Amino acid sequence: MENIDIEMTDNSPKVIMDFEKGFIELEGKSYPENTFEFYEPLVKSIEKYFESNELETTNINIKLTYFNSATTQVLFDLLDAIQDGKSNTVILNWYYDSNNENGLDDYEDYSDEFEDLDIQAISY
Repeated sequence: MENIDIEMTDNSPKVIMDFEKGFIELEGKSYPENTFEFYEPLVKSIEKYFESNELETTNINIKLTYFNSATTQVLFDLLDAIQDGKSNTVILNWYYDSNNENGLDDYEDYSDEFEDLDIQAISY
């Protein structure tokens, strides 16, 4: 499986998916012009990764400082793929700006929806 490394732009996040190391990270702002087109290959890669993953642990960091409603939908798809496919330990860290009330609210929404994932809130 090929790793993914996408550089951050003004409206799309940096994406690192190192499948050999079991490391996935999204960082930055997410409101790409075509959100679903941007994230579709990422969701598919995560699904494939968890189908064939033999690592004991997968580390996932979500460090999105801002995301639009379309990204909200896609994050549900991503987390759904992780929850459905996980057969190992998943360490999922949700980073949020402690000065932004919405960041903690977003974390709570996702952690309530995906109870099988142990999502940790980390303020910065």
